[in-house]
Amino acid sequence: MSAGIISSTPIWVPIAVGGAAIGGAVGLGYGGYRLFKLKKKIASTANSEEAQFTETDAKIVEQVIKRLSNQEKPNDKS
Repeated sequence: MSAGIISSTPIWVPIAVGGAAIGGAVGLGYGGYRLFKLKKKIASTANSEEAQFTETDAKIVEQVIKRLSNQEKPNDKS
């Protein structure tokens, strides 16, 4: 059985590609949700209080800091 533009393409190929795309979208959505919750947690913490982070939150903060430090700064252009 085949489906798609090319008649020799097996049916499982477009299903697998669609499933991978859906899985990627779900993963990005979940990552955005975790980042949103982290921003909300940071914003709701008073200045004189210490925020408590889970290991997952700490990993996200670490990745954000690394990404920001790797970006090219506007004054560093030669």
